[in-house]
Amino acid sequence: MKHKWDSCVNNINFVFLEVKRLTEKLIRKKEGRGRNPKHNVTKYAQLIVLKEFEKHSLRKAEVRLNELVIGERVDHSVIAYWENKPEIVNCLKIIISRAGRSLDKLCKPEFIFVDATKFSSWKIDEVEVHVANRIAKGTLYLIGTSFCTSTVSGAVRECLLPGHRVVYANAWYDDNTSLGVMFKKGYYRKKARKIYNQPVHRLGYRQRGREESLFGSLTSEFGNRFKAIKRNPMKVRILARLVSYQIKLIIRCASGRIKVQILILRHVP
Repeated sequence: MKHKWDSCVNNINFVFLEVKRLTEKLIRKKEGRGRNPKHNVTKYAQLIVLKEFEKHSLRKAEVRLNELVIGERVDHSVIAYWENKPEIVNCLKIIISRAGRSLDKLCKPEFIFVDATKFSSWKIDEVEVHVANRIAKGTLYLIGTSFCTSTVSGAVRECLLPGHRVVYANAWYDDNTSLGVMFKKGYYRKKARKIYNQPVHRLGYRQRGREESLFGSLTSEFGNRFKAIKRNPMKVRILARLVSYQIKLIIRCASGRIKVQILILRHVP
């Protein structure tokens, strides 16, 4: 695995190639009545991810990134319009699950930890997000997210992908409905209140601090506040930052797959 300070980790060209790979054949043009957007929805999703990766504002993304992603200049109001669309939220959730599957092949996961946190903004109330992280040797990575606040079991159902590993979570996820969802998806878990004193589970449950490092990394990289006045753009920007975290980890792990091609020209008399 490459070091996190390696120059290729922050290379915008490598990041753009990974975003294109993760969004391939993601959303097709709609059929039936109504006019399709001028560009594919995935193009706007790619643009939003790169905007958050580069920490650009809407106006700066209009100048710096439109030519790279879309091929022509798009007004910043168009980017803001797509940040308000629920389709982009669903698109970014699929990208996160795809990136999680790619990291499954590159890392050696040990177990899964489900947790939740809240992100705040200067203008609106806090937005709560549930995440499912695979804890691997030397790192951790995201496999699913959910913004469901009505029930805990609904959030677990949305963020947890099918699998066959042990799941750890806080006592908030100890209700029987959430446990049933985990069992149906193929996971094994005991209630947090019961496993704390068991030696076989104590080591894994005490590693929940490693899972918190994801939120710490996002805060260190992007800060702890969002410049958003509506909830949907804030959700989009949270997911875009999570995708940026995953892409950096993919570049670090896939050091043998990402290669720089150098063209050598020789003068011929």
